[in-house]
Amino acid sequence: MLASSFRAARPACRPLLILAALLTAVFLLPLRAALAQDHLLFCNNPEKIQMPGAHADALLEPGKSYTVFFHYRNTTRSGGNLVVALNGTGGGALRLAARKGFADPRRDPPTAGRQAMARFLSSPEKAYVGKKGYARFAQHLGSKQVASGVLTVRCDQPARLRIYWRHSKWTVPGARVIAVDSPRREVAIDLTGSGAQKFFRIGQPEDGMSRHLDGTYGMLYAFNVAAPPGRKVRVLFSPRGGKGGLVGSVNGSLRQSHIVPAATWKVFSVTVAGENGVRITTSPFGGVFYPVELAFQLL
Repeated sequence: MLASSFRAARPACRPLLILAALLTAVFLLPLRAALAQDHLLFCNNPEKIQMPGAHADALLEPGKSYTVFFHYRNTTRSGGNLVVALNGTGGGALRLAARKGFADPRRDPPTAGRQAMARFLSSPEKAYVGKKGYARFAQHLGSKQVASGVLTVRCDQPARLRIYWRHSKWTVPGARVIAVDSPRREVAIDLTGSGAQKFFRIGQPEDGMSRHLDGTYGMLYAFNVAAPPGRKVRVLFSPRGGKGGLVGSVNGSLRQSHIVPAATWKVFSVTVAGENGVRITTSPFGGVFYPVELAFQLL
């Protein structure tokens, strides 16, 4: 169950057993535009929750857009609230625009990660007002359960982001937030020439990224596939680092794969190309391994 301590500036479309706000998640509907973000904040160090406290702490600049990726497993014997908190530091009400996808707490990491990404890619951006200068997203996390989520946020004033379990009185040892600038990649795939098949790997850290990053979780990959109109384009995927899957959109419609073993090739989609080819957007999700190899084929 998700909770928040602020109010939506516009009516939300569906309440969820909350403390004092409305949160929404839209499934299997046309996707919202995957807009470019200024920064990606990777919050997964440490991955295991072993004690109460803050597991992520970062300062957000006003007017900039941040994608926050988190994936934690509660390895303790007790339950408690995992809270994504935003505290404005400029005084007065905190106004923010947010787009979120939080998975239901569960014990299977791949299923949690896949659900979080699917919810995120399907969700609209909403405006919120924290009248007391702060905002909270909270969910109860039981023993051995996984919390997985993706959130984009843009605040009207400087704000402090903290993700904590049970309380934020201290920061747990080893807590680290890894920042990635401009976390969106536009990729052109040309199937109009002599080559009827092209390959691309997603989720593999690029040169210059932090050595603590073992995958580009939360980064958006937008593929523009050029193909003769009326011809079919097939997209296959194969996890290369361990078991994995794929969540994304094909011409604006959400698709999700099953979780499959490493080095297995599976069909993700077969689509008839239009005048503008085929548009595919995807992002690595939590609980699985990367990189994942994609194959684009002209049938």
